[in-house]
Amino acid sequence: MNLAEINNVSKTFPPVKAVRGVSFSLGEGEVMGLLGANGAGKTTLIRMICSLIPPDSGTVWTAGRPGYMCQSFSLVEELSVHENIRYYGTLMGLSRNELARREEEITERLNLVQYRGTPVRALSSGYRQGLSFSVAVIADPKVLILDEPTSGLDAVARRKMWKMIHERASMGTGIIVSTHYLDEAYYCSSLSLLREGQLIARGTPKEVAPDEQSLLRYFR
Repeated sequence: MNLAEINNVSKTFPPVKAVRGVSFSLGEGEVMGLLGANGAGKTTLIRMICSLIPPDSGTVWTAGRPGYMCQSFSLVEELSVHENIRYYGTLMGLSRNELARREEEITERLNLVQYRGTPVRALSSGYRQGLSFSVAVIADPKVLILDEPTSGLDAVARRKMWKMIHERASMGTGIIVSTHYLDEAYYCSSLSLLREGQLIARGTPKEVAPDEQSLLRYFR
């Protein structure tokens, strides 16, 4: 079952053609790695899928409103952990009882119970990134978009993030992950590679690039 369908989507910021005729679908439980060099069009494509900007042409369909975690932390850093969870949960229409339940789940899972009243800016990058992920999925979206979710994290925090990603996928969520770490391509069930706004390769990691050396050729 497809949870997102991108059909011949293009976007231009004159004179730059940021995305050019991109098409693909995202299936239930699929973790799609979106790769490309800086300026390849990844973030523009993600913003169109999330309805943050409209495409110039083509169509975007998703099963419900996607959860979205942007490159920078998707949090209000002056607010506490508690306040961020309540703020984003309220935006997504959760009831008071549901908000209380989700806050309990999130803080216990992330070991943030003792930091509920702590401003987010005082947390480590690993805690902030984990909290960003958690508020992105607070309303259980069917489609989840993660724009470089492991950027700036150490090896242990990156591993924890990918564990959360795969846990969500096992629940049937379709996930698009933009990353600049080549090794993370092989944590995905499929890959879509962009170059100068065009989709140049699409398939399983084994089909697209069986090892990092073969993957590197797409970036030259």
